[in-house]
Amino acid sequence: MIEATEGTGRTDVERQFQVVRDDIVELSRLLREIGETKAVAQRDAAIAEAETLLNRSKEILEEGRERARQSTQSIEDQIKEKPLQAAAVALGVGFLVGLITRR
Repeated sequence: MIEATEGTGRTDVERQFQVVRDDIVELSRLLREIGETKAVAQRDAAIAEAETLLNRSKEILEEGRERARQSTQSIEDQIKEKPLQAAAVALGVGFLVGLITRR
C-alpha cells in the first residue's frame, strides 16, 4: 500500500508540475501579446507625433516664405519709390565690400 501511495503522490506532483508548466507557457504568451500591443500603441503614438511635427514644420516654412515674399516686395517698392537713394546705398555697400575684401 505504501508503494501505491508513493506512485500516486509522484503522479500528483508530475501533474502539478505540468499544470505549472502550462501556466508559465500561457503567462509567457500573454506577456508577449501585451508587449506587442504596447509596442504597436507606442509606434502609433510616435507616428502621430511625427506627423504633427511635420505639419507644424510645413506651416512654419510657409510662414517664412510669406515673410520673405513680403520683405522682397517691400524692398522692391522702396527701390521704385526712391531709385536714386537705392542706387546710392548699393554703391556705398559695394564700395565697403570692395575695401574689406581688398585687405
